[in-house]
Amino acid sequence: MLLMAVGRIFSSDFGLFYQVPQNSGMLMNVTQTIDTFVYRGLAGGGNIGMSAAAGFLQSCIGFVMILVFNAITNKVSKDNALF
Repeated sequence: MLLMAVGRIFSSDFGLFYQVPQNSGMLMNVTQTIDTFVYRGLAGGGNIGMSAAAGFLQSCIGFVMILVFNAITNKVSKDNALF
């Protein structure tokens, strides 16, 4: 469970960071996360390429972190590794 949770380390609670501030000026800069950046970029009709790149980068970093932590787990205990 820990190995799979490591992959979502850069994800945020979308409801908290998007619904609570409701695009208010002062809170928008403070509560901007990768998830809300991607959503605002796609929903606002802004820069679709930048939103896609940010989402892809978040996924790639999560995948690499799973691979690294799986390798570490494999060296410590082969029974607990994914592969």
